[in-house]
Amino acid sequence: MTFPFRAMQKPPIESYFQEHFSAESLKREVQRASVLSALFLFATIVLALIQPFLQTEDLKYLPQPVLLTITPYFVGMSVYEVGIRRLLKQQLERHQDLPTLFKFGNATFEITSISFILLIVSRHMYDSLLVLNSPLAYIYLFFIILSTLRLNFWLSAYTGFIAGLEYIILYFLISKPELQKPYLEVDLFIHLPTMFFAKGAMLMLAGVAAGYVSRQIQLSITDTIRATETEQQAVTLFGQQVSPEIARAVLAQKGNYKSHHMRVAVMFLDIRDFTNYASHHTAEEVMDYQNTFFGIIIRIVEQYRGVVNQFLGDGCMITFGAPVEVENPAEVAVEAGFMILTALQEAVGQDMMIPTTIGIGIHIGDAVVGNIGTETRQQYSVTGNVVILAARIEQLNKPFQTQFLVSKEVFDALTTPPETARALGPTVVKGVDEQIELYQLV
Repeated sequence: MTFPFRAMQKPPIESYFQEHFSAESLKREVQRASVLSALFLFATIVLALIQPFLQTEDLKYLPQPVLLTITPYFVGMSVYEVGIRRLLKQQLERHQDLPTLFKFGNATFEITSISFILLIVSRHMYDSLLVLNSPLAYIYLFFIILSTLRLNFWLSAYTGFIAGLEYIILYFLISKPELQKPYLEVDLFIHLPTMFFAKGAMLMLAGVAAGYVSRQIQLSITDTIRATETEQQAVTLFGQQVSPEIARAVLAQKGNYKSHHMRVAVMFLDIRDFTNYASHHTAEEVMDYQNTFFGIIIRIVEQYRGVVNQFLGDGCMITFGAPVEVENPAEVAVEAGFMILTALQEAVGQDMMIPTTIGIGIHIGDAVVGNIGTETRQQYSVTGNVVILAARIEQLNKPFQTQFLVSKEVFDALTTPPETARALGPTVVKGVDEQIELYQLV
């Protein structure tokens, strides 16, 4: 007779580098938009504060139309960057990166916006070329410097290139054929086309330099993510042999996980008539059955922060409270035991596995937790009298014809004992001089 099995396969180890790098990139983009929004807001506040103090002589060099042009630009760009920041945060919550084309488009809009404002302001200046030497032109540098947070060399280089190109184009758009007399020698110097070509070239080079810095930041973040990914894979692979909790604890101690005392609840679980089943089925069928059974056990044990210490073929040893401490190990272990029984019944009802009866025994006490072995071969172990007693308690399920037995220490630790609980009285346990009190839960 054959039975249907659905082995609970573990998901493959997937590289999460791209996901994490995209998340880091979006976080930096959010920072960039936040800084730009704050800078434009600060500039708006400064303009609002200085306007009441401007004298008639000041307005000769800073006409009112210039202020009416600059202020809305600062406000508009602050609002724009807030909108970009909100969009980026939404994408970050969805774990979706923005298209590269959008990022280049955004860089183009930001640079072109300041070029457009410079062009408008130049129409209101006595000497239009002065606007290219004004503080307003330095906004180009803010965009270039902060482009490093985009973690993309080509985006930073493009930002610098478009800034330098538009700066040079502006010179041709607003320059006049000749200076009006009288003029000084310094006027000739600052109006030389070479000066503006050089400044445009400097902006382009600034973009390349920003790209280099961006690349170095990107490499640093990449190395960090790769190292984290390697550690995660080590935990995953190591955790398949022991458990993720033990793997993390051992790796955290760099393999030198020293033995120490901890209060733990130990559960032993045994499959009834497994030997008879194994002798009448093929190795593949037995393996499928074990994978399905232990897959259910592992899922529930991890849910209750327990650790499967040993697979015994027809059962397993489980601990609660080591290496990860829990507030009430006994109660957590009992809850996990009931959940295991329920999950197995559901699996049988869904034809995931054949009808299965198990025995559970739980005891709580002090245990020695840590690595045992030599420098070349070590194994995580939980040892102590509590382990021996838990194993003996589970074995008593057969003579008592029960499924779930716990010691008095476990029962007393329960805040709300189950209604099905029944005291079995003092019981002789093999290998123990004194009788112990047991409680039947199921």
